[in-house]
Amino acid sequence: MSGKYRGRREKMRLFRNAALAVAFFAAVSVTAVIVLGSVDNQNQLQEQETEPAGLIEVDGVKYIPKKNIETYLFMGIDEPGKVQKRIEYEGTGQCDVLILFVRDLSRGTFMTLPINRNTMTDVKSIDIDGTYLATTRNQIALAHSDGDGLEMSCENTVDAVSGLLHGQKIDGYAAVNMGAIEIINHLVGGVTVTIEDDFSQADPSMKMGETITLTDEQAVCFVRGRMNVGDGTNENRIRRQSQYLAELKPMLRQKCSEDSSFPLEIYESLEEYMVTDISAKKFSKIAVLAAKDKDDGELEITGTTTIGEMDFAEFEPDEDSLMQAILTLFYKKYE
Repeated sequence: MSGKYRGRREKMRLFRNAALAVAFFAAVSVTAVIVLGSVDNQNQLQEQETEPAGLIEVDGVKYIPKKNIETYLFMGIDEPGKVQKRIEYEGTGQCDVLILFVRDLSRGTFMTLPINRNTMTDVKSIDIDGTYLATTRNQIALAHSDGDGLEMSCENTVDAVSGLLHGQKIDGYAAVNMGAIEIINHLVGGVTVTIEDDFSQADPSMKMGETITLTDEQAVCFVRGRMNVGDGTNENRIRRQSQYLAELKPMLRQKCSEDSSFPLEIYESLEEYMVTDISAKKFSKIAVLAAKDKDDGELEITGTTTIGEMDFAEFEPDEDSLMQAILTLFYKKYE
């Protein structure tokens, strides 16, 4: 055979060998990519699987939800009388007081968080028949003024507070008309406070600088008064409410410790002034246990108050302050 044809056959053989080699290395490369990619995906999946549910990262620090907590929302409604179903919208029944109560059952502690009634957040507008109308950024106090004035209004407020707190679950609520302040004050024998605001227009008997045990009528003025008290701001009223609560809590704790039936007495005394999804039995249990828990104090969400277009005060919470409150109440560092 001529060298010419041997050269061609040799070239074809070399070409086939080269093609096989390329195919082999391509197959190896593809297999390696698949295998390594699978391993990498498995590693990522394993990393994801090892991270606990609900983990969040804030400023480079990882946090996980506390597992054994109970959260309750207490509302003070700007209504003087007993609770009743609303038959038409009147714009009344706003939340003048919003206090979140969070128990950490694992540690045997609790904390409270007052929420400024003028806090701007997403609030649902609901007709008295339950029809959803819209969601607008509004004062959180207005969440309760929509709806029927009973459970519907309370659940709307719970929804607004949960949204403000980035979706945190609230286990129960109690909304008490402000007319019940007299009852509560009477049950503990009067709360003692130091008068730090000018009450001369609202009640001249409450003199600035004096420490007095509030009568039932004075307690209402101290907790509810705003327009004719001091500088007339809601921030000052929140401060007084916190002051009253700080003095009230140890009195309630002592009475609950001394008499296990006292929480039930409170519950029954407030029934006509209160809307709640907490049963009397559960309420009594919480009160008795909370009396034994350590009080870890009260948190504060700072922010800025301005006057809006409708001439109403608007409180814009500082996002860092809000997040810090959420982390303190509901999370712990992931280590």
